[in-house]
Amino acid sequence: MNKRLRRFTSKFVIRLVVAMFVGVIIYLSYQNAIDRFKDFRITIDNQSTYELTGIQAGLIGPDNTANVKDKSLYIPGLDLPSGKKIKFTPQLKLSGEESIYLKFKDSRGKNYTETVCGYTEHLTGHTRVTVTNDTISVKEECS
Repeated sequence: MNKRLRRFTSKFVIRLVVAMFVGVIIYLSYQNAIDRFKDFRITIDNQSTYELTGIQAGLIGPDNTANVKDKSLYIPGLDLPSGKKIKFTPQLKLSGEESIYLKFKDSRGKNYTETVCGYTEHLTGHTRVTVTNDTISVKEECS
């Protein structure tokens, strides 16, 4: 039989499927580790009964003053209805060691300011912000 015309054997197909399955498992296991090296991203999960408006992300310098010059403030221009999520990558310009803050207002008119990355030199990683009627929780994994 000509080797060129030979079809894939069942052993080869099984090994290929197993290797792909193991590869997917490894990728999913280390996805959080890989996220730490991507551009900084914020996920907001609005579990409250209020709409979130005026969402802004910016940098706070070492002297705790908001640094809003040269693209250091990002406003996505979206409102976040109750029960929805939003992911965005703020286009911030880092100038040294700074923190990232998130500002927004709910539909009652109450303003919120939260630090979503307490310290960064590289603007990498991600932060998950969960907003409920009573609390705002921030899970930061940034560097």
